[in-house]
Amino acid sequence: MRNWYLVPLPSVLLLLGGCARDPVVGRSFSVRDSAGVRIVESIAPLWVGDAAWYVEATATLDVSEAADETLSRIGAPKLFADGRLVLYNGGPCELRSYDADGRLVASFGRCGEGPGEFNAFRGVWPWRGDSLLVVDQLPNRTTVLGAGGAVGRTARVLGNSDLPLPFLMGVLGDGTLVLTGSHDPAGRSTPGVEASVLVLALADGPDTSPRTIGSFPGAVWEYTDVGGQLRRGQLAFSSSTQFAAAADRIFVGFPDRYEIRALGPRGDLQQIIRRTFKPVDVVQSDVDWLMERRLGEVEGEQSQRLVRQAFRDMRHAQVMPAFGLPVWPGGAEGGPAMLVDDVGNLWVFEHYRPGQYVNRWSVFSAEGAWLGQVTLPEKLVPSQIGPDFVLGRWEDDVGFRHVRRYKLTKP
Repeated sequence: MRNWYLVPLPSVLLLLGGCARDPVVGRSFSVRDSAGVRIVESIAPLWVGDAAWYVEATATLDVSEAADETLSRIGAPKLFADGRLVLYNGGPCELRSYDADGRLVASFGRCGEGPGEFNAFRGVWPWRGDSLLVVDQLPNRTTVLGAGGAVGRTARVLGNSDLPLPFLMGVLGDGTLVLTGSHDPAGRSTPGVEASVLVLALADGPDTSPRTIGSFPGAVWEYTDVGGQLRRGQLAFSSSTQFAAAADRIFVGFPDRYEIRALGPRGDLQQIIRRTFKPVDVVQSDVDWLMERRLGEVEGEQSQRLVRQAFRDMRHAQVMPAFGLPVWPGGAEGGPAMLVDDVGNLWVFEHYRPGQYVNRWSVFSAEGAWLGQVTLPEKLVPSQIGPDFVLGRWEDDVGFRHVRRYKLTKP
Protein backbone atom coordinates (compact mmCIF):
# COMPACT_ATOMS: atom_id res chain seq x y z
CA MET A 1 0.00 0.00 0.00
CA ARG A 2 1.32 3.41 -0.95
CA ASN A 3 0.24 6.52 0.92
CA TRP A 4 -0.30 9.64 -1.15
CA TYR A 5 -0.39 13.21 0.07
CA LEU A 6 -1.87 15.95 -2.06
CA VAL A 7 -0.64 19.50 -1.61
CA PRO A 8 -3.78 21.74 -1.72
CA LEU A 9 -4.21 24.30 -4.44
CA PRO A 10 -3.53 27.88 -3.33
CA SER A 11 -6.43 30.13 -2.47
CA VAL A 12 -6.78 33.38 -4.33
CA LEU A 13 -7.65 35.08 -1.06
CA LEU A 14 -4.18 35.31 0.47
CA LEU A 15 -3.47 36.73 3.88
CA LEU A 16 -2.49 40.32 3.29
CA GLY A 17 1.05 41.36 4.15
CA GLY A 18 2.08 44.13 6.51
CA CYS A 19 3.37 44.53 9.99
CA ALA A 20 1.16 42.99 12.66
CA ARG A 21 0.12 45.03 15.66
CA ASP A 22 0.91 43.89 19.18
CA PRO A 23 -1.10 40.71 19.82
CA VAL A 24 -3.68 40.28 22.55
CA VAL A 25 -2.89 37.03 24.33
CA GLY A 26 -5.38 35.22 26.54
CA ARG A 27 -5.20 31.99 28.46
CA SER A 28 -6.76 30.00 25.60
CA PHE A 29 -6.36 32.15 22.50
CA SER A 30 -4.50 35.07 20.98
CA VAL A 31 -5.70 37.90 18.75
CA ARG A 32 -3.61 40.04 16.44
CA ASP A 33 -4.25 42.37 13.56
CA SER A 34 -2.42 42.15 10.24
CA ALA A 35 -3.19 44.87 7.70
CA GLY A 36 -6.76 45.13 8.93
CA VAL A 37 -7.37 41.37 9.11
CA ARG A 38 -8.15 40.02 12.58
CA ILE A 39 -6.35 36.72 13.27
CA VAL A 40 -7.64 34.60 16.17
CA GLU A 41 -5.67 31.51 17.16
CA SER A 42 -7.03 29.16 19.86
CA ILE A 43 -4.97 26.59 21.71
CA ALA A 44 -7.73 25.36 24.07
CA PRO A 45 -11.50 25.78 24.49
CA LEU A 46 -12.82 28.58 26.71
CA TRP A 47 -15.55 26.49 28.32
CA VAL A 48 -14.48 24.88 31.56
CA GLY A 49 -16.48 22.27 33.46
CA ASP A 50 -20.17 23.15 33.88
CA ALA A 51 -19.88 26.18 31.57
CA ALA A 52 -20.10 23.97 28.45
CA TRP A 53 -23.25 24.08 26.35
CA TYR A 54 -25.20 20.87 25.83
CA VAL A 55 -28.23 19.55 23.97
CA GLU A 56 -31.04 17.80 25.85
CA ALA A 57 -31.55 14.15 24.92
CA THR A 58 -35.33 14.35 24.31
CA ALA A 59 -36.77 16.21 21.33
CA THR A 60 -39.19 19.06 22.10
CA LEU A 61 -40.78 18.82 18.65
CA ASP A 62 -41.06 15.85 16.29
CA VAL A 63 -42.77 15.95 12.89
CA SER A 64 -42.32 12.57 11.22
CA GLU A 65 -43.23 10.38 8.31
CA ALA A 66 -43.93 7.63 10.84
CA ALA A 67 -46.77 9.64 12.42
CA ASP A 68 -48.14 11.19 9.21
CA GLU A 69 -48.50 8.97 6.15
CA THR A 70 -48.96 12.03 3.91
CA LEU A 71 -45.32 12.98 4.53
CA SER A 72 -42.43 11.52 2.51
CA ARG A 73 -38.84 12.52 1.78
CA ILE A 74 -39.13 15.47 4.12
CA GLY A 75 -36.28 17.94 4.33
CA ALA A 76 -35.02 21.53 4.52
CA PRO A 77 -36.65 22.39 7.88
CA LYS A 78 -36.50 26.00 9.05
CA LEU A 79 -37.83 27.66 12.24
CA PHE A 80 -38.89 31.30 12.02
CA ALA A 81 -38.96 33.94 14.75
CA ASP A 82 -42.75 33.69 15.07
CA GLY A 83 -42.49 29.97 15.90
CA ARG A 84 -43.47 28.63 12.48
CA LEU A 85 -41.79 25.50 11.20
CA VAL A 86 -41.48 25.27 7.42
CA LEU A 87 -40.38 22.05 5.73
CA TYR A 88 -40.50 20.38 2.34
CA ASN A 89 -42.74 17.37 1.69
CA GLY A 90 -41.18 15.51 -1.21
CA GLY A 91 -44.12 13.28 -2.17
CA PRO A 92 -46.49 16.01 -3.40
CA CYS A 93 -43.62 18.52 -3.90
CA GLU A 94 -45.06 21.01 -1.42
CA LEU A 95 -43.95 23.30 1.37
CA ARG A 96 -45.69 22.82 4.69
CA SER A 97 -46.04 25.25 7.58
CA TYR A 98 -46.55 24.08 11.18
CA ASP A 99 -47.18 25.99 14.38
CA ALA A 100 -44.86 25.90 17.40
CA ASP A 101 -46.55 22.72 18.66
CA GLY A 102 -46.16 20.84 15.39
CA ARG A 103 -49.72 21.24 14.10
CA LEU A 104 -50.11 21.63 10.34
CA VAL A 105 -51.23 25.15 9.45
CA ALA A 106 -50.86 25.39 5.68
CA SER A 107 -49.35 23.76 2.61
CA PHE A 108 -48.62 25.19 -0.81
CA GLY A 109 -47.08 23.99 -4.05
CA ARG A 110 -47.23 20.84 -6.14
CA CYS A 111 -45.02 18.85 -8.51
CA GLY A 112 -44.26 20.44 -11.84
CA GLU A 113 -42.33 23.20 -13.56
CA GLY A 114 -44.92 25.98 -13.63
CA PRO A 115 -45.46 28.90 -11.22
CA GLY A 116 -45.89 27.64 -7.67
CA GLU A 117 -44.72 24.15 -8.63
CA PHE A 118 -41.52 22.44 -7.49
CA ASN A 119 -39.26 19.55 -8.43
CA ALA A 120 -35.91 18.23 -7.18
CA PHE A 121 -36.17 20.58 -4.20
CA ARG A 122 -32.90 22.03 -2.86
CA GLY A 123 -33.73 24.47 -0.06
CA VAL A 124 -35.74 27.36 1.32
CA TRP A 125 -34.46 30.63 2.81
CA PRO A 126 -36.06 33.74 4.31
CA TRP A 127 -35.69 36.51 1.77
CA ARG A 128 -36.30 40.22 1.55
CA GLY A 129 -39.19 41.40 3.68
CA ASP A 130 -41.37 38.49 4.76
CA SER A 131 -40.81 36.46 1.58
CA LEU A 132 -39.39 32.97 1.16
CA LEU A 133 -36.93 31.99 -1.55
CA VAL A 134 -37.43 28.39 -2.70
CA VAL A 135 -34.85 26.70 -4.94
CA ASP A 136 -35.26 23.69 -7.22
CA GLN A 137 -32.15 21.73 -8.13
CA LEU A 138 -33.18 21.43 -11.78
CA PRO A 139 -33.34 23.65 -13.71
CA ASN A 140 -31.78 25.72 -10.89
CA ARG A 141 -34.99 27.71 -10.58
CA THR A 142 -36.02 29.99 -7.72
CA THR A 143 -39.54 30.84 -6.62
CA VAL A 144 -40.30 33.83 -4.41
CA LEU A 145 -43.25 33.21 -2.09
CA GLY A 146 -44.97 36.01 -0.24
CA ALA A 147 -46.77 35.83 3.08
CA GLY A 148 -49.30 32.99 3.06
CA GLY A 149 -47.64 31.25 0.12
CA ALA A 150 -48.62 33.64 -2.67
CA VAL A 151 -46.31 33.17 -5.67
CA GLY A 152 -44.35 36.32 -6.39
CA ARG A 153 -42.10 35.42 -9.30
CA THR A 154 -39.85 32.69 -10.63
CA ALA A 155 -36.36 33.05 -12.07
CA ARG A 156 -33.40 30.86 -12.87
CA VAL A 157 -30.14 31.37 -10.96
CA LEU A 158 -27.62 32.68 -13.46
CA GLY A 159 -23.99 31.62 -13.81
CA ASN A 160 -20.93 33.16 -15.41
CA SER A 161 -17.80 31.97 -17.22
CA ASP A 162 -16.22 30.88 -13.92
CA LEU A 163 -19.44 29.36 -12.63
CA PRO A 164 -21.42 27.70 -15.43
CA LEU A 165 -23.46 25.55 -13.00
CA PRO A 166 -24.08 27.65 -9.86
CA PHE A 167 -25.22 26.08 -6.60
CA LEU A 168 -27.09 28.33 -4.16
CA MET A 169 -25.59 27.54 -0.74
CA GLY A 170 -26.84 30.51 1.29
CA VAL A 171 -28.52 33.91 1.43
CA LEU A 172 -27.12 36.93 3.27
CA GLY A 173 -29.28 39.20 5.40
CA ASP A 174 -29.69 41.77 2.63
CA GLY A 175 -30.87 39.12 0.16
CA THR A 176 -27.55 38.63 -1.63
CA LEU A 177 -27.20 35.09 -2.97
CA VAL A 178 -24.06 33.10 -2.10
CA LEU A 179 -23.20 30.73 -4.95
CA THR A 180 -20.63 27.98 -5.34
CA GLY A 181 -19.70 25.65 -8.15
CA SER A 182 -16.97 23.26 -9.22
CA HIS A 183 -14.54 23.18 -12.12
CA ASP A 184 -13.54 19.53 -12.40
CA PRO A 185 -10.29 18.59 -14.15
CA ALA A 186 -10.88 18.08 -17.85
CA GLY A 187 -8.86 16.43 -20.58
CA ARG A 188 -6.81 14.17 -18.32
CA SER A 189 -5.48 11.12 -20.17
CA THR A 190 -3.23 9.43 -17.62
CA PRO A 191 -3.85 7.92 -14.17
CA GLY A 192 -3.06 10.07 -11.15
CA VAL A 193 -4.49 12.38 -8.51
CA GLU A 194 -5.88 15.85 -9.18
CA ALA A 195 -8.09 18.38 -7.38
CA SER A 196 -11.03 20.28 -8.80
CA VAL A 197 -11.49 24.01 -8.19
CA LEU A 198 -14.39 25.49 -6.22
CA VAL A 199 -15.63 28.94 -7.20
CA LEU A 200 -17.36 31.31 -4.76
CA ALA A 201 -19.58 34.08 -6.14
CA LEU A 202 -22.23 36.60 -5.08
CA ALA A 203 -25.39 37.73 -6.89
CA ASP A 204 -27.81 40.53 -6.02
CA GLY A 205 -30.77 38.34 -6.96
CA PRO A 206 -31.74 35.08 -8.65
CA ASP A 207 -31.83 36.65 -12.12
CA THR A 208 -28.67 38.76 -11.72
CA SER A 209 -25.28 37.79 -13.15
CA PRO A 210 -22.95 36.72 -10.31
CA ARG A 211 -19.55 38.21 -9.55
CA THR A 212 -16.76 35.80 -8.66
CA ILE A 213 -14.96 36.55 -5.38
CA GLY A 214 -12.61 33.58 -5.02
CA SER A 215 -11.39 30.16 -6.14
CA PHE A 216 -10.43 27.37 -3.72
CA PRO A 217 -9.30 23.70 -3.64
CA GLY A 218 -12.21 21.38 -4.34
CA ALA A 219 -12.72 17.63 -4.26
CA VAL A 220 -9.62 15.50 -4.86
CA TRP A 221 -10.07 12.85 -7.53
CA GLU A 222 -8.11 9.67 -8.19
CA TYR A 223 -7.95 8.64 -11.86
CA THR A 224 -7.35 4.96 -12.56
CA ASP A 225 -7.05 2.85 -15.71
CA VAL A 226 -9.80 0.22 -15.75
CA GLY A 227 -9.71 -1.96 -18.84
CA GLY A 228 -8.24 0.81 -20.95
CA GLN A 229 -10.74 3.42 -19.74
CA LEU A 230 -9.88 6.23 -17.32
CA ARG A 231 -12.23 6.27 -14.36
CA ARG A 232 -12.25 8.46 -11.31
CA GLY A 233 -13.37 8.45 -7.68
CA GLN A 234 -12.83 10.76 -4.76
CA LEU A 235 -9.49 10.21 -3.06
CA ALA A 236 -10.14 8.49 0.27
CA PHE A 237 -9.62 10.65 3.38
CA SER A 238 -8.93 13.75 1.30
CA SER A 239 -10.34 17.18 2.11
CA SER A 240 -12.14 19.93 0.21
CA THR A 241 -12.81 23.58 1.00
CA GLN A 242 -16.04 24.09 2.97
CA PHE A 243 -18.45 27.05 3.00
CA ALA A 244 -21.11 28.51 5.29
CA ALA A 245 -23.11 31.73 5.10
CA ALA A 246 -24.45 33.99 7.85
CA ALA A 247 -26.39 37.26 7.80
CA ASP A 248 -23.35 39.41 7.04
CA ARG A 249 -20.43 37.01 6.64
CA ILE A 250 -19.28 34.07 4.53
CA PHE A 251 -17.02 31.44 6.07
CA VAL A 252 -14.45 29.55 4.00
CA GLY A 253 -12.93 26.53 5.76
CA PHE A 254 -9.66 24.74 4.92
CA PRO A 255 -9.74 21.25 6.52
CA ASP A 256 -6.12 20.51 5.62
CA ARG A 257 -4.91 22.89 8.35
CA TYR A 258 -7.91 23.90 10.55
CA GLU A 259 -8.17 27.43 9.23
CA ILE A 260 -11.42 29.28 8.57
CA ARG A 261 -11.60 32.66 6.86
CA ALA A 262 -14.49 35.06 7.41
CA LEU A 263 -15.36 37.24 4.45
CA GLY A 264 -17.55 40.34 4.55
CA PRO A 265 -20.79 40.68 2.57
CA ARG A 266 -18.84 41.93 -0.46
CA GLY A 267 -16.22 39.17 -0.27
CA ASP A 268 -13.49 41.12 1.57
CA LEU A 269 -11.28 39.15 3.99
CA GLN A 270 -12.06 40.28 7.55
CA GLN A 271 -10.95 37.55 9.93
CA ILE A 272 -8.90 34.35 10.08
CA ILE A 273 -9.79 31.71 12.67
CA ARG A 274 -7.27 29.01 13.56
CA ARG A 275 -7.34 26.18 16.07
CA THR A 276 -4.50 23.94 17.13
CA PHE A 277 -4.97 20.28 16.27
CA LYS A 278 -2.85 17.17 16.02
CA PRO A 279 -2.81 15.68 12.51
CA VAL A 280 -4.16 12.13 12.44
CA ASP A 281 -2.36 9.73 10.13
CA VAL A 282 -4.34 7.38 7.91
CA VAL A 283 -3.30 3.86 8.91
CA GLN A 284 -3.89 0.43 7.43
CA SER A 285 -6.64 -0.40 9.94
CA ASP A 286 -8.69 2.54 8.57
CA VAL A 287 -8.51 1.10 5.07
CA ASP A 288 -9.22 -2.41 6.36
CA TRP A 289 -12.39 -1.18 8.12
CA LEU A 290 -13.65 0.33 4.89
CA MET A 291 -12.88 -2.85 2.98
CA GLU A 292 -14.74 -5.03 5.47
CA ARG A 293 -17.75 -2.72 5.27
CA ARG A 294 -17.74 -2.95 1.49
CA LEU A 295 -17.32 -6.74 1.54
CA GLY A 296 -20.46 -6.94 3.66
CA GLU A 297 -22.40 -5.16 0.90
CA VAL A 298 -21.55 -7.55 -1.97
CA GLU A 299 -22.23 -11.22 -2.59
CA GLY A 300 -20.31 -13.86 -4.50
CA GLU A 301 -16.67 -14.85 -4.61
CA GLN A 302 -15.94 -12.88 -7.78
CA SER A 303 -17.43 -9.66 -6.39
CA GLN A 304 -15.53 -9.99 -3.16
CA ARG A 305 -12.30 -10.62 -5.01
CA LEU A 306 -12.82 -7.41 -7.00
CA VAL A 307 -13.42 -5.48 -3.77
CA ARG A 308 -10.21 -6.78 -2.25
CA GLN A 309 -8.33 -5.90 -5.44
CA ALA A 310 -9.74 -2.36 -5.40
CA PHE A 311 -8.71 -1.75 -1.80
CA ARG A 312 -5.28 -3.29 -2.32
CA ASP A 313 -4.57 -0.76 -5.09
CA MET A 314 -6.45 2.15 -3.52
CA ARG A 315 -4.59 5.40 -2.94
CA HIS A 316 -5.50 7.68 -0.07
CA ALA A 317 -4.44 10.89 1.63
CA GLN A 318 -1.66 10.61 4.18
CA VAL A 319 -3.56 12.39 6.97
CA MET A 320 -7.22 12.84 7.92
CA PRO A 321 -8.89 16.23 7.40
CA ALA A 322 -8.74 18.48 10.47
CA PHE A 323 -12.52 18.90 10.44
CA GLY A 324 -15.58 18.26 8.32
CA LEU A 325 -17.15 15.26 6.71
CA PRO A 326 -15.15 12.08 6.17
CA VAL A 327 -14.46 11.34 2.50
CA TRP A 328 -14.38 7.59 2.05
CA PRO A 329 -14.94 5.44 -1.03
CA GLY A 330 -18.43 6.40 -2.13
CA GLY A 331 -18.11 10.06 -1.15
CA ALA A 332 -18.78 12.19 1.89
CA GLU A 333 -21.25 10.89 4.43
CA GLY A 334 -23.62 13.09 6.43
CA GLY A 335 -24.73 16.70 6.41
CA PRO A 336 -23.01 20.10 6.50
CA ALA A 337 -19.41 20.58 7.61
CA MET A 338 -20.03 24.09 8.99
CA LEU A 339 -23.10 25.97 10.24
CA VAL A 340 -23.58 29.51 11.55
CA ASP A 341 -26.18 29.73 14.31
CA ASP A 342 -28.79 32.46 14.57
CA VAL A 343 -26.64 34.59 16.89
CA GLY A 344 -23.43 34.41 14.84
CA ASN A 345 -21.47 31.52 16.37
CA LEU A 346 -19.74 29.15 13.95
CA TRP A 347 -20.27 25.40 14.41
CA VAL A 348 -17.70 23.07 12.79
CA PHE A 349 -18.21 19.32 12.47
CA GLU A 350 -15.41 17.24 13.98
CA HIS A 351 -13.90 14.64 11.67
CA TYR A 352 -13.97 11.00 12.81
CA ARG A 353 -12.14 7.82 11.88
CA PRO A 354 -13.91 4.88 10.24
CA GLY A 355 -16.05 3.11 12.80
CA GLN A 356 -15.68 5.89 15.41
CA TYR A 357 -18.62 8.14 14.50
CA VAL A 358 -19.51 10.84 17.02
CA ASN A 359 -21.86 13.72 16.13
CA ARG A 360 -19.57 16.31 17.73
CA TRP A 361 -19.17 19.97 16.79
CA SER A 362 -16.63 22.63 17.76
CA VAL A 363 -18.21 26.02 18.45
CA PHE A 364 -16.46 29.34 17.76
CA SER A 365 -17.76 32.67 18.99
CA ALA A 366 -18.67 35.48 16.62
CA GLU A 367 -15.29 37.00 17.59
CA GLY A 368 -13.48 33.82 16.50
CA ALA A 369 -12.50 32.24 19.83
CA TRP A 370 -12.91 28.47 20.27
CA LEU A 371 -15.60 28.05 22.93
CA GLY A 372 -15.71 24.26 23.14
CA GLN A 373 -17.47 21.19 21.78
CA VAL A 374 -21.12 20.14 21.71
CA THR A 375 -22.31 16.59 20.98
CA LEU A 376 -25.61 16.42 19.10
CA PRO A 377 -28.04 13.46 19.19
CA GLU A 378 -26.81 10.53 17.15
CA LYS A 379 -27.82 10.64 13.47
CA LEU A 380 -29.25 14.16 13.72
CA VAL A 381 -28.29 16.21 10.64
CA PRO A 382 -28.66 19.82 11.81
CA SER A 383 -30.12 22.43 9.47
CA GLN A 384 -30.49 25.32 11.92
CA ILE A 385 -29.12 26.23 15.35
CA GLY A 386 -30.96 28.95 17.25
CA PRO A 387 -30.27 30.77 20.51
CA ASP A 388 -31.76 27.88 22.52
CA PHE A 389 -32.54 25.07 20.07
CA VAL A 390 -31.08 22.75 17.45
CA LEU A 391 -33.28 21.79 14.51
CA GLY A 392 -32.53 19.04 12.06
CA ARG A 393 -33.47 15.91 10.18
CA TRP A 394 -33.23 12.50 11.83
CA GLU A 395 -33.89 9.04 10.43
CA ASP A 396 -35.14 6.20 12.60
CA ASP A 397 -34.13 2.54 12.35
CA VAL A 398 -37.07 1.74 10.06
CA GLY A 399 -36.08 4.45 7.59
CA PHE A 400 -38.73 7.06 8.39
CA ARG A 401 -37.52 10.66 8.38
CA HIS A 402 -38.24 13.03 11.23
CA VAL A 403 -37.82 16.77 11.70
CA ARG A 404 -36.78 17.28 15.30
CA ARG A 405 -36.11 20.24 17.58
CA TYR A 406 -33.94 19.84 20.68
CA LYS A 407 -33.34 22.26 23.51
CA LEU A 408 -29.85 23.82 23.55
CA THR A 409 -28.81 24.71 27.12
CA LYS A 410 -26.19 27.39 27.76
CA PRO A 411 -25.32 27.35 31.50
